[in-house]
Amino acid sequence: MRARRLDRHSLSARAADPVAVTRDVCGIHAQVQASAELQLAVRVEGITQADVRRALWEERTLVKAWTLRGTLHLHAADELPLWFAAVRAASSDKPGELREWVDPRGAEHPALTRDDMEEIRIAVLDVLDGRCLLREEVAAGVVARIGPKGRSRLLSGFNFFGGADLCQGPPQGNKITLARPDQWISAWKDVDGDAALRDVCRRYLRTYGPARPTDFREWFNYKPAAELFEPLGDDLEEIDVEGHRSFVLAGDTAFPEQRSSVRLLSEYDVYVMGFRERGHLVPEPVREQVARHGRGRYEGPAGVRFLFVDGVAAGLWERKKRGKRIEIGVAPARPLTRAQRSDVQAEAERIGGFLGLEPVLTYGP
Repeated sequence: MRARRLDRHSLSARAADPVAVTRDVCGIHAQVQASAELQLAVRVEGITQADVRRALWEERTLVKAWTLRGTLHLHAADELPLWFAAVRAASSDKPGELREWVDPRGAEHPALTRDDMEEIRIAVLDVLDGRCLLREEVAAGVVARIGPKGRSRLLSGFNFFGGADLCQGPPQGNKITLARPDQWISAWKDVDGDAALRDVCRRYLRTYGPARPTDFREWFNYKPAAELFEPLGDDLEEIDVEGHRSFVLAGDTAFPEQRSSVRLLSEYDVYVMGFRERGHLVPEPVREQVARHGRGRYEGPAGVRFLFVDGVAAGLWERKKRGKRIEIGVAPARPLTRAQRSDVQAEAERIGGFLGLEPVLTYGP
């Protein structure tokens, strides 16, 4: 299973096209922009940070938006309608109605009725017509049109835009801008929600299978996942994985031989996020490292940077930019062979080349 997933994540053999890779892995987790960029760097041969940013903000072949689990992801731009439609179809919330809410920062936000939400949605789209704006500019424009309702939520920093599906435009300094995807992306085409949800399930099984409905439920935040697998019927093939009833796409039963690989994966890498069998992914010595790690204590395996050897976590690593250098510190949980250390050096040089910085590799606890 690891060999299969490594292959389909372009982690055993690297790919040439960042858009194709983004499509294949069902989106790149992008809550942290640097992490999203490094996820592509480790999968695509010869790519640079400037290439990713050009694809996002100039060529618009990639797009950044809130999709899976309500978090930011990079997607192939022509597939964003599919992901938006699937997320809407999977949502268990009643459309257009919000209760009072205290956000994680302690700020209180009043309840909004269905009519309030529709009014805010229309105002947001109107404000953004033909423009990319800062969040504060969107909020100010909405308040000027309909009054202060929804202002606090628009400014909260969380994914609330009155029910309007938006994407990000070019950043201004360290602030994001927002855009209407039907205008930002060429040839926008709406997609049926139920059909989109079934398509997303098939894509998940191709990249992360064999998998169970519970795996898809956690990955996509879709509670009735078992009900989704049933109507797929002939599209699926049942397979036994160590006594567990799992599924792949019909006919997609090939499992490649394990290739030797050493990779430095950034925090929130989608290989880790989608690999639900964490006991097989992170052995006990590395789990102890995660438990001692600042982010690991609160976020678990998702929030740390892993050294992977043959698809299994073999330690942690950190990065720090200092002037024209990128310092990369690797903490293996077990001794590495000479060949593996050579591969780690190559990974550090890849990161340096991607960022246009001189890599400095050290080993430590």
